[in-house]
Amino acid sequence: MRIPIWISNRHIHLSQNDVEKLFGEGHQLTNLRNISQPGQFACEEVITLIWPKGKIEKVRVVGPTRKMTQVEIMLADNFVLWTAAPIKISGETEGLEYITMVWPKWEVSGRYLLVTKRHLHCTVKESQELGIKNGDTIKIHVWGIRGLVFENVAVRARDDYALDFHVDIEEANAAGLKTGDRGEIIN
Repeated sequence: MRIPIWISNRHIHLSQNDVEKLFGEGHQLTNLRNISQPGQFACEEVITLIWPKGKIEKVRVVGPTRKMTQVEIMLADNFVLWTAAPIKISGETEGLEYITMVWPKWEVSGRYLLVTKRHLHCTVKESQELGIKNGDTIKIHVWGIRGLVFENVAVRARDDYALDFHVDIEEANAAGLKTGDRGEIIN
């Protein structure tokens, strides 16, 4: 089965409480455009990440709101921020560092910071058809002028997911990939 590839950039998932701290009481995230997973969208809202020795401006918020705030950066962003955010699956919080987020007049400190582990989204039915299950680690082969095999791909199977392989922009650039390219699970 050919797996569609979705490329992501650094982004932030906010709790409603933090949305209101940053953008004002009652504020609702504004959908700029839908992204690959059902119900998820890139927001018009952007914020600045601040660390004692560095900052990254205009980091896109991804909606809808979540139970907890989480900042997902790329590996190279660790050098800009002078931090050592670990590679983790979104939602895993153990051992994560905290970062400060700023919008022109407001600031929120002490939120989780991580580098997102590459992962495959699929429904439970698709995972069964592919012979894999939620929590597995697989390999995905991609083609092209810089074709390669991505190892350590986490499987995320849930009935509300759409089939796609998420890599960040650094990994995509290294492999010469663009959103919409395809890969294949290998053993």
